[in-house]
Amino acid sequence: MKKQLFAVVAGAALAFPLFAQAEGFYAGANVGRSEFKASVDGQGSEKENKTGYKAYAGYDFTPNFGAEAGYVNFGKVKLYAEDASAHLKSSAFYVAATGTLPLNEQFSLFGKAGVTQNRAKISFNNDYFDFSGSKNKTAAMFGIGAAYHFDKKLSLVAEYENFGKILDVDGGNLKADLLSIGLRYKF
Repeated sequence: MKKQLFAVVAGAALAFPLFAQAEGFYAGANVGRSEFKASVDGQGSEKENKTGYKAYAGYDFTPNFGAEAGYVNFGKVKLYAEDASAHLKSSAFYVAATGTLPLNEQFSLFGKAGVTQNRAKISFNNDYFDFSGSKNKTAAMFGIGAAYHFDKKLSLVAEYENFGKILDVDGGNLKADLLSIGLRYKF
């Protein structure tokens, strides 16, 4: 464990000077409302909102086009019935192409489209049955947003991202999206 910690610290110490030279590199963190939408064939659908967050990094190849990768945690959903309980914890890793439309010195609009690897951990138990497992689902993702630039380095961003189906089982599926606000720092 100490060797791994040393390797991470040493790698970060070597990488930060490189990031300072990388003109188009940025990193950010957002927090907001994640929404789960469960659909069951013949039973309809239901929505559940939780607090979600994300951390991401990207690179702008030009002022209008770039690429971004990140990690999203959608939060936990807990359901209880008379003699049963279910817990769902979901997250995603994504990679996307980005497009930016500068409106003026302070404001810009952006969009992204890419692919996401969604992961859902599920546990269910009642008096007769216990189940625990995880499932991965690859899906397309897209997002739109706006940025307010305090200066050339620091921006306030607000965005909506749709991560598609995070869980697909016989007779139903679960979709997730994230509406968030955060800070982005450009190196």
